[in-house]
Amino acid sequence: MKAKDTPIKSQQADDQNSDEELLALYCHGNNRAFDMLYNRHRDSLYRFLLRQNNNMTAQAEEIFQEVWFSIINHKKQFRNDSKFSTWLYQIARNKLTDSSRKSLSRKEKLHDDIASQSVESATPEPDHKTQLQICIELLQGFVLQLPQEQKEAFVLKHDTDKSIDDLALITNTTHETFKSRLRYAMQKLRDWLPGECL
Repeated sequence: MKAKDTPIKSQQADDQNSDEELLALYCHGNNRAFDMLYNRHRDSLYRFLLRQNNNMTAQAEEIFQEVWFSIINHKKQFRNDSKFSTWLYQIARNKLTDSSRKSLSRKEKLHDDIASQSVESATPEPDHKTQLQICIELLQGFVLQLPQEQKEAFVLKHDTDKSIDDLALITNTTHETFKSRLRYAMQKLRDWLPGECL
């Protein structure tokens, strides 16, 4: 069933509507429904894209806009066999892959530079930063150094409220594969972080 065929409780968009109902309303010309969808998902989507782009704001913002343009341009292609949020993150993941392919060598160099800077900046003088801030900065730097699939699993799990099954669907993997990637990421982070941060 496509979004335009989704049963709608009311022609008015409000907080009681599900994401799928809001999309169906938007497909019928209700722009307020799109605004509500956007407001529901913009923060978590942006955080996910920012982390996947090694905290590079310009790239994250560009992909963020591309994702929403894609939602607008393909709104009637949504099928109700999954959640709207799953579809949204699948589009985001595809845009990230496209962006990565276009500038792979440049991104690898930037990744190395940013990761080393993050780790260096995460060891300030103790009297300038609290232990908690030091641990947070160390964790952020180490997350950047994870292999891409493990980093993606870690970021998705900690930046969204989705189940493992939904995250496996987003990443086009099985439940067990996603759990395995997450487990490896967590183990590496535990190994890398000093004892006082655990």
